[in-house]
Amino acid sequence: MLVLPAGIVVALILPETNAPIKGIVPPLIAMIYAVTFIRMDLPALLHDMLTPMEIIRQLMIAGFILVIMPLILIGGCLIAKVDIALLPSATWYAVAPPIASTAWICAIMGLSLATAMRIIVMTSLIAPFTGPFMLSIIMPDVMSISSLTMFFNLAAMIFAGVILALLGQMILGKAAIARHSPRFDGLAAITMLIFLIPVFNGIPRQMMLVPELALKILLLATLLNFSTQIILMLVARQSPTHQGKDLASVLAVLSGNRNVGLYYGALPSDPIFSMFTALYQVPLYLTPLLMSRVRHLMGLV
Repeated sequence: MLVLPAGIVVALILPETNAPIKGIVPPLIAMIYAVTFIRMDLPALLHDMLTPMEIIRQLMIAGFILVIMPLILIGGCLIAKVDIALLPSATWYAVAPPIASTAWICAIMGLSLATAMRIIVMTSLIAPFTGPFMLSIIMPDVMSISSLTMFFNLAAMIFAGVILALLGQMILGKAAIARHSPRFDGLAAITMLIFLIPVFNGIPRQMMLVPELALKILLLATLLNFSTQIILMLVARQSPTHQGKDLASVLAVLSGNRNVGLYYGALPSDPIFSMFTALYQVPLYLTPLLMSRVRHLMGLV
């Protein structure tokens, strides 16, 4: 819980480099997926998910996260009269699937890992389809590349992670991976910390040049993330069953913490979205530390 926020501080003080290190973002995204998926028994998980009722249930959950929530979030931004220059970044956030490492975040927060894994698998599989589709509906003018190109860029990162995970399971063995699960928690944290290096490269200098814009972006990223989590945790508090509380709590963490880096790696460079992607890591990396306490205050633990 403390290592991730500390990583942001380190990323902010690292010296800037002119090397084209943004190119390592897509492989890092794939690695984040791989480190998450390697601990899943994907064939067994897919087998359990392929019953008619479970497919309907998971599609409804994925539809809520990837279709309904983007409309609500962008609608909220429009009602709140968010700066028009920031709306594209908010849109990329809204249509992104949950970041794969939220499964690990759910686990260290004491939430159901199995529930988180199922939702992450389903949303990851369909996100390359829903993302370009939702963008064409919400803000077609922000599409800087074709929907087909975006689909392939998104799918390449996600499915590369799946393939790496399956290869890792074949080489290491599922029993050894399960036995050393804490080490893979550490590997997930390290991967997330390395991800900060290219994302924050040059951002401190830009923040000093346009501090007002940086503050607006940080405020927007924080509100999008934590408002989503807090509202869904309030829903969890009102649920009459333990199962309902757990599902709503998992949905809160997953829905609030979206894989903005997926679009950062898939799209051409954009200064505002680059700053948004970097500053969005602040609420994301603070989630385990802060939201664990929010759950405690709400009486959910």
